[in-house]
Amino acid sequence: MRVALLIVLSLLWALPTRAGDARVTIHSARPFGYFVGDLIRARIEITTSADATLAAASLPRPGPLSVSLDLKAVEIHATTIGAEKRWDLDLVYQNFYVALDARNIEIPGFELHFGDETVLIPAWSVGVAPLREIAPAKQDRPEDYLRPDSPTVFANETQPERLAITFGALSIFVLGAVARDRAWPPFQRRRERIFNALARELAAKAHAGHDALPGAIQRMHRTIDRANGGTLLGEDVSTFLARRPEFASLQSSFDRFFAASRGEFFSEGKADTYGFAELLDFARALARQERAL
Repeated sequence: MRVALLIVLSLLWALPTRAGDARVTIHSARPFGYFVGDLIRARIEITTSADATLAAASLPRPGPLSVSLDLKAVEIHATTIGAEKRWDLDLVYQNFYVALDARNIEIPGFELHFGDETVLIPAWSVGVAPLREIAPAKQDRPEDYLRPDSPTVFANETQPERLAITFGALSIFVLGAVARDRAWPPFQRRRERIFNALARELAAKAHAGHDALPGAIQRMHRTIDRANGGTLLGEDVSTFLARRPEFASLQSSFDRFFAASRGEFFSEGKADTYGFAELLDFARALARQERAL
């Protein structure tokens, strides 16, 4: 009778491991020394029979597990080893527990379903530590707990004062230059730069070419009349240049302009030798002499 019982038990021991007889092993990267914000990596090995099938819906889902612990990632790999299958479940947790002293925190367990069988993954713990010590080291005298006074630092203000004066003077000079260019007070009595404005106006019409020449010549006449204080004829150019010597170097250009004007408006056969480009150059030369004042 005893011999028969031993034979039956031996046969049962030789049968493959069933899902209900699964073995669970938990491996942690390290069991202690975690600070707030650290990642906790673990691998859980579940050994089942080769024909066991894991229900994917039973795997833990990433997300908050508690106010101080999150599950960040879950990966599962299966390897068949003879009559068994090993399931490697890799888990990554993140610790948000602000420890005031060294202590253990619990990683909650969960259940995995292999067909009709359920495998319980037990809870396990890791050690967390504070970022700094809470109490200072014990001192013999009470005054030793106080930090020494910081030495007084005297700043040398000579260099900053020099820089401030230099940049202040430079700013005043630049502001004065801009005020003179824009005729701001107290430079508002500066002569208006009428030829400079004319040169910009003609440059904007340069694309029109020869078709814009008659109107451009008339604008030049009106601008010269403003500079003269009255109508200026070709015969009076010398008198005008005597009163405005800044334009004396352009006498040949004045004579050329008045000759072209007579040919444009009072001659039947118009000469094409005087074009818009030459008129624009004349206006720009007048503007340069005007700005030199």
